[in-house]
Amino acid sequence: MAHSSHSQSSETEPAVVVQPVLEDSVTVLQVKESPVDPAIILAEEDTAFVQPSWKSFRFAVQAMEEMQWVAAKRYLDLAQRQIAQEAKKATPEDSLYFAEMPFMLKLADDEVLINCPEAAKLAAESALEDVETIDVDMADDTALFRLEKFLDTLDVSQFTLPVEFNDRVVQEIYYLTGKARNFIASSLNRKTAFDSLIYAKIEEAKMPRDLIYLSLVESGFKVRAYSRAKASGLWQFIPETGKRYGVDVDFWLDQRRNPEMATEAALKYLKDLYGYFGDWQLAMAAYNCGEGRVRRLIRELKADSTRDTTKAITYWDLQLPSETMHYVPRILAAMVIGHFPEHYDIEIKPQKLSPYDTVTVYDSFGLDEIAKAIKVKPDTLRNLNAELIMGFTPPNRESYVLRIPVGKRDLFVKNYDKIEKNNFSGWVHHKVKKGESLGKIASLYKVKVADIQQANDMRNMKVRAGKTLLIPIRMAGESSSGSSSKKGGKAKTYIVKLGDNLGTIARKFNVDQNNIRIWNDMDAASVVGVGDTIYVSKPDLKPSSGKGERPTPPLSKSRKYVVQSGDSYGTISQMFGVPVGTILLANKGFTKRLAVGDSVFIPKYTRKLPQAPAQAVVVPEVPPKSEPAKQSSGKVEPVAKGDSKAPAVKPGEKLSVYTVEPGDNLGYISMLFGMSVSRIQELNNLGKSVDIRVGQKLYVVGDKKDVKTDPKAGAKADPKNADKKPEPKKPAESFRQHTVKRGESLWDISRQYQVTIEEIVKWNELPDTKIREGMTLKIKK
Repeated sequence: MAHSSHSQSSETEPAVVVQPVLEDSVTVLQVKESPVDPAIILAEEDTAFVQPSWKSFRFAVQAMEEMQWVAAKRYLDLAQRQIAQEAKKATPEDSLYFAEMPFMLKLADDEVLINCPEAAKLAAESALEDVETIDVDMADDTALFRLEKFLDTLDVSQFTLPVEFNDRVVQEIYYLTGKARNFIASSLNRKTAFDSLIYAKIEEAKMPRDLIYLSLVESGFKVRAYSRAKASGLWQFIPETGKRYGVDVDFWLDQRRNPEMATEAALKYLKDLYGYFGDWQLAMAAYNCGEGRVRRLIRELKADSTRDTTKAITYWDLQLPSETMHYVPRILAAMVIGHFPEHYDIEIKPQKLSPYDTVTVYDSFGLDEIAKAIKVKPDTLRNLNAELIMGFTPPNRESYVLRIPVGKRDLFVKNYDKIEKNNFSGWVHHKVKKGESLGKIASLYKVKVADIQQANDMRNMKVRAGKTLLIPIRMAGESSSGSSSKKGGKAKTYIVKLGDNLGTIARKFNVDQNNIRIWNDMDAASVVGVGDTIYVSKPDLKPSSGKGERPTPPLSKSRKYVVQSGDSYGTISQMFGVPVGTILLANKGFTKRLAVGDSVFIPKYTRKLPQAPAQAVVVPEVPPKSEPAKQSSGKVEPVAKGDSKAPAVKPGEKLSVYTVEPGDNLGYISMLFGMSVSRIQELNNLGKSVDIRVGQKLYVVGDKKDVKTDPKAGAKADPKNADKKPEPKKPAESFRQHTVKRGESLWDISRQYQVTIEEIVKWNELPDTKIREGMTLKIKK
């Protein structure tokens, strides 16, 4: 776990830490109306109080008070297993405890399932295998001999982490392949789903590949894994450490459950630890028990006058906490087993994560409502967006990149306006007072009882005094019934004064100056003059009074349409005969709920001609900011005289300037001119970058060829190949193009097309795994 004072992740660890109040040596839980019988609240010195089952039960009760039903179910299940083991060793003094506790556990379990019927299923998904509570049997001489016989045949240089097969490592191998066999087998199977992502990140960071086994020991590769120290995710970060490394945690979002972000953060943390200690085993130990403790122990050992100062201090020299003494050897043991699963009779069945597409949303929606709109099961969306812990896209963020199943993007766009929006502008916390009910609290804040239940994941009307509830506050001017205001606010206007410009006016009214341009139908070159009357809020445009289909409205030169009341992407698509997807693409993936006065760019759309042999690729035009001189895209021009930036070329080579057109990438341009990608990069000082933009001027050598009609153009263009015999023609590889959307990463794209990150990097000659919005990538079909 990534923190300085935490314990090994296991199912024994609760989601919420209980803070008991000590009164006269008696521990009293701060829980009202709890299922705990007062007779079972035992004195701290009583034997039962120290039973693991009692501690798990306390955590369950606290989780129930916090309405964390899934966490409560985990701890109740754990307590039931623990009490079954403890009863075997019970003493007469414990008889009352073991007689009463099963009854208490049953009452609590019933309450959990009443409030959250699916708690049992969700608890199983988020639980960590309880490897720490399994009795550890020490390997006998025969078992040790059998294990060491195989280990002696291994070359340790094949592992990227330093390892020695001492007794502690061998004992962990015996443990993982024996009583903890189910844990290691299931973890290695789940690992295959994350191999592509984690290995790519490790290689990019130039760190040992076998660090992936630290994640195995921490979480068993369970994305929702949660621990007593509030550590979560594949790499078990606690909130404080996660925030230190760019992983946010709040009421709505837990990015520790985002495999990509969590992996990047964990590797940064491990790299920092290695930079401090200069040893991967010490770095892993510090990851588990904290760098402060490791530093202190090293300092104490250095001060020991009896120590041999000629030898460096290693992990094996330190007397660490019991858990950490097992932690590093267990990672090394998992590494050995992971490299040779067949030797230990562990069958690996490769798993794949579900492919997905992404959409950017600007409103707060419930995942259940989105699931209805795109006709999938709610659990499908929850699994794809495990970081959304409350089941809503976060209302406290301007936008959120939502993952949806592949093939559902168009349906999402089509039904966007039909999705029930979470119309709340703010949230307050309310501590329930004695005698208060949900109805009284809802009346106090002028919201619906159902709104409070939904915000707090409540399944009934029951509420306890002392509980803190999250209260959603509706947007100003919106009635709780959802009906529109009768008065209907009028648009504000402003008369331009001397010295005003759009910037000063926008700041004066706290609006975006681009919105002022849209509301007043001003292009990029327009300015305001003294005495002009302009809108400084959205104008109230009335809907058309005519019946039937609305006529296609005229478009300005900039091809922009101002949204009117009643418009949706679907109606705008029908008005102009342009597919919804094309309109969204032209507006940079714009998926915000349309509002009156918004400006939408309408691209020109060319349909496929019947005689065309292949489907035409439609690329929407970029809305012009001004009226520049028109240029034909993709044209080739001679180098201008006196061009000081023109690179030197070999005698006989013809240097030209090529203008990049939509859909181009360096690979395609290299085929057009029979050049290598590296030569284009060299001529244009691109380094290893493959990023280009539409309209960019590139220096090229040779004449532009028709790639389709002249397959040998590449060979003819290079004088070096003039005397070479043509090589046997290889079958052409078929590629599709993918334009990177906002928020996408290589991992997202690899899952969408069921390929690996390494393959995408290779096909596109990428220097690393970093990509940006709008970049065009080749994906092999």
